[in-house]
Amino acid sequence: MIPKEQATSALNFYRVSSKITGVFLILVGVEMVLKYFFGLLIWSGGPAGFLGLVPDSVDGTGLPVSGVDISKLLLQVHGILYIVYLFADFRIWRLANMKFQDFLVIAMGGVVPVSAFFIEKKYEAKFVQIFGLEKTGA
Repeated sequence: MIPKEQATSALNFYRVSSKITGVFLILVGVEMVLKYFFGLLIWSGGPAGFLGLVPDSVDGTGLPVSGVDISKLLLQVHGILYIVYLFADFRIWRLANMKFQDFLVIAMGGVVPVSAFFIEKKYEAKFVQIFGLEKTGA
């Protein structure tokens, strides 16, 4: 039997990483729509001001000289957060001794926009039952 403290810690880590990864995945989706449908990048600083949109250029010329490309930053941060999310997924999956298919379904939560929230809710109920924990409602 797994100690309740360890199970609670793993479940809380999974909950938090799921929500953060889900939010960043939605932001990445917005960034993709702006870039590929409207030809715009999210930019901070320089002529764009604190936060603005600038025309995307295929070869990198014509971009503002100063400032930060928030579009690239969003993608990089989401990539790092997804790795953390996979770690949380692996940790909870191993503790719950579930099938590999469950690991893959949970991992999809960081790839398919909005799915992280639904998958987290579904599997949270399973984990609470498996570990014999009380549902927090958070």
